[in-house]
Amino acid sequence: MALPPGLSTVTVTGTYLHPNGTPYSGRLVFRPEPEVLTSAAHGTLVIGDVEVVLDNNGQFTVSLLATDDPDVTPVGWTYRVTERWYDTPGRSYPLSLPAAAPAVDLADVAPTAPSEGEYVVVTGPAGPAGPAGPEGPEGPQGDPGDPATNLVQSVNGEQGTVSLSAADVGADPAGTATVAVAGHVAAADPHGDRSWADSKFALGSTVSAIDGYLNDALNRVSAIEQGTAWLSALNVTNNAQVTGRLTASGFALPLLPHTSRPTWRDASSTVTLMQANHGWSTSGSGVASSNANDTSQFVKGTQSFAMTTTGTGAVANIRRYGAPQFDLTGKAIRLVFRVADVSRINQINFLVGSSTLANSYSWRVFTHSATAQNQVQSGEWVTVTLQWSGVRSPTGTYTVGPTGVPSATSGFTDMAFQVVDKGTGAATVHLQSVELIDGTVTDFPGGAVSITFDDCYSSVWSLARPKMDSLNYRGTIYTIADVVDTSGVYLTKAQMRSMQDFSGWEIAGHAATVAAHNAKYTTLSTQAVLDELRILRAWMVANGFPSEHFAYPGGWFGPTTDGDPIDQLTARYFSTGRGISSADNAAETVPPGMAYRMRSITGIGSMAGAASPAYPSTMLAAGGPLDRCASTGSWLQLTFHEITSGAATTTNQCSLADFNAIMDGIAARGIKVLPVSDIIRTD
Repeated sequence: MALPPGLSTVTVTGTYLHPNGTPYSGRLVFRPEPEVLTSAAHGTLVIGDVEVVLDNNGQFTVSLLATDDPDVTPVGWTYRVTERWYDTPGRSYPLSLPAAAPAVDLADVAPTAPSEGEYVVVTGPAGPAGPAGPEGPEGPQGDPGDPATNLVQSVNGEQGTVSLSAADVGADPAGTATVAVAGHVAAADPHGDRSWADSKFALGSTVSAIDGYLNDALNRVSAIEQGTAWLSALNVTNNAQVTGRLTASGFALPLLPHTSRPTWRDASSTVTLMQANHGWSTSGSGVASSNANDTSQFVKGTQSFAMTTTGTGAVANIRRYGAPQFDLTGKAIRLVFRVADVSRINQINFLVGSSTLANSYSWRVFTHSATAQNQVQSGEWVTVTLQWSGVRSPTGTYTVGPTGVPSATSGFTDMAFQVVDKGTGAATVHLQSVELIDGTVTDFPGGAVSITFDDCYSSVWSLARPKMDSLNYRGTIYTIADVVDTSGVYLTKAQMRSMQDFSGWEIAGHAATVAAHNAKYTTLSTQAVLDELRILRAWMVANGFPSEHFAYPGGWFGPTTDGDPIDQLTARYFSTGRGISSADNAAETVPPGMAYRMRSITGIGSMAGAASPAYPSTMLAAGGPLDRCASTGSWLQLTFHEITSGAATTTNQCSLADFNAIMDGIAARGIKVLPVSDIIRTD
């Protein structure tokens, strides 16, 4: 927001470069001290922090209120400048910006701390150079002294490591006597691995020649000490600080493996693994070709079922009719499949029913998005679980009740894996298995909800927590480490510890730096993502937050700019990774089908689209996500960002009234509320 007209401003610029010329990465925070300033003409000005992010060249430009504007009180206030670099420690210092210098480069400002109080004065441009003064008289020449004594003093002063006495030099420094320096240099050698037994220096005709020889020897000693070839082991007694990446045997430190049991697949009742004599075939005008026993792609057994569509947008099915009856009461469906190029897929559905699917239920397995992260990635084997809470489009005699309860859950004989391409080219899929597993209803008959908050806004403490405390609800906060304790917008570590220790909340990971969070990990290199995850995990451990769960910035889990899937990198430091996929099946199973691509209803806010499950009214409506969670026993992860006491002004905000209504709606349905870590431990 621009300052009111008439106030004096100063344009501050700066460039930050490492000694090797590479730009710094990070941001600067300018905080007025005090933060509340009063203007007679404009009323109270609550300035707050001004944050600027360095560009790719390490530069920034920002316009700030002058600290001596005559219309602003108190008089004599300053800014507190805090450097927050992502790869090296920063500084914090006060700064005064007089209006007399309307443009300031921080490189010209030197922090000082006079006894009257800390401040930094920004001066105007330098004045012209004064005339040169007269040259002083030359002093008298000193006594050259004894050459042997001079040599002793010269050598004694060189690095304080080699000393000679007059006896070493001999009575005749101008003659042919020699100086044996082996004993002296060896005594000064802390490593004991350099041989100087034959090292002797001829005095020559002048003492200066000896001095030159000794200087050369000492330079060689210093060069050896600065190298690493002589190191066979390193023992650090006191503190050591490394700027950058510390590795051991090729692995970046610290190594922080997660300790919680990784989620694993429940035992299943296999409908098919697509092995020999599986009984499945293709149907539909959208089938161009198929191979029911494809041995080129598989992850179970020795083969899978391959199908290629016509590329015309017509329906193509891999199906089985007339199978032995199976019961889906209290069960979920688990599909394992692969799509060669997801950009050619419009949607994938799965149907179960009877009478050659005249009576059927269908689930949306996958819908491709050109703008959001896709749960199914090209060329990967994926696992998608389907529960009754996500069923849609009943046909024939089957119905779904007003709260999402299906009229039939058993007696099924028919199934179809249905693929519809975009009509822009043929799509190839491989179906590996169709399995039945226990649904979440087994562990949570009345359903379960995890209330999560991304980005650690301070409103979670001030607005969301009191309501949740009153209901004895415990939440999960996915944290951006470097914004904690930075301003009133974000949580403090003290608040987070209080929520963890006294209200039972979980403090989980979201990003190490806000810059990487805003850029999204898919714009970073593999090493940059690994650094983010490692630093974030180390920060959590160092600050007493033991959660091993993570949410991807923006929900984007891969790949990096180097082509490595981010969810696989995340698995090195965390036990789960949560995305934001909810368009097809928002509810998760326990355990999740893909622990590092967990689904959630995200962006819950008062300005969400009315048809979105993230819209409070939609969520609370009859047959909405909360009704289905409670009536069929599923697990919903609800993702909020910022809670606002008034009306929401961005899609990232949920009003306190809407938030409280959702909490009351959960309570009225009797749904169990647990942090993510508690749900995962249930498995």
